Amino acid sequence: MKWNQFTDKDIQILYFLNQARYATTSQLARLFYSDSDKPETAVRRANFTTQRLLKAGLVSHLKRRIGGVRKGSASYVWQITFQGLKLLKSQDDSISLRYKNQYEPSQGHVEHTLAITEIFVETLETVRSSNKLTLETFSFEPNSWRSYQKLSGVGMTLKPDAYLELINHEYEDHYFLEIDRSTESLSRIVNTCKKYIEYYRSGIEQRQKEVFPYVLWIVPDDKRKLAISKAIQKELYNFWELFTVITLDDYQNYIKGGIDELEKSR
Repeated sequence: MKWNQFTDKDIQILYFLNQARYATTSQLARLFYSDSDKPETAVRRANFTTQRLLKAGLVSHLKRRIGGVRKGSASYVWQITFQGLKLLKSQDDSISLRYKNQYEPSQGHVEHTLAITEIFVETLETVRSSNKLTLETFSFEPNSWRSYQKLSGVGMTLKPDAYLELINHEYEDHYFLEIDRSTESLSRIVNTCKKYIEYYRSGIEQRQKEVFPYVLWIVPDDKRKLAISKAIQKELYNFWELFTVITLDDYQNYIKGGIDELEKSR
């Protein structure tokens, strides 16, 4: 098929996979076919599209599935191919071409990347269902990263999992997002937080945005939330207020209105 034979939806899915790196059929269904009358219909429509893009050589799926084979096509994990990147590049010169690794990525890497994709999906679903929220920016890695210098002059890179800007009526909410899956030690969590403190002290973000974003840790459960919250308050002294820890179940209510909205939902 020639590039001009693809639909706008096809191109949107390719653009998204270029940014997010991985997404399941189910996630693509929620993003691009939310107008379907049933979730099952949305999945069928997403599957039809991805299978067509697969035959055209523009996307591929990993051998490993999320949720097992019994989940069927909804469990496929999709990625854009080099051919897909070339198609985007033919329409948008800002697209960077990169050769795809022929090896299967580690399970941990895939699950972490899909967790970031899930946060984007839930963000968009929350915005769609709200009459007061507008999604201004959602940056995946590496566009979410920030360069700065330590006080010693050593160059550093802060690597948030994502960066989010929401407009909530007349207010703008800015977030650095860190997705935790209980696989890292608490000492490593604290060390990551210390890098945010270093970046905060550089003043770069404040000069560019006039505010420093909330650093939002999104964790699997209340036990992990309590453990990370205690570690941050114990180790980071006066800077602990830069950080907020919530569970994934709390995320949608949180971005609707922060702590106040979260407390109302309990």
